[in-house]
Amino acid sequence: MATTWQPTTLVQCISVEPWLLIPGDDEPGGCHDLTLGKIYELVGVEADGAFYRIIDDSDDDYLYPASHFREV
Repeated sequence: MATTWQPTTLVQCISVEPWLLIPGDDEPGGCHDLTLGKIYELVGVEADGAFYRIIDDSDDDYLYPASHFREV
């Protein structure tokens, strides 16, 4: 019987700098639901490693730049 269990990768937030620019919106965003220094669960890697899919403070998963995290 095959198992589907895989180890969880944890990453620490090292930046909450805004990275998402929305045309017509004066406030850059993209990191509103991250806490600097907090450990998050990495649930996927996308765009050739440029983005991590993270379960953030809203308890939903979203894409964030990989450069905003370090593996722990």
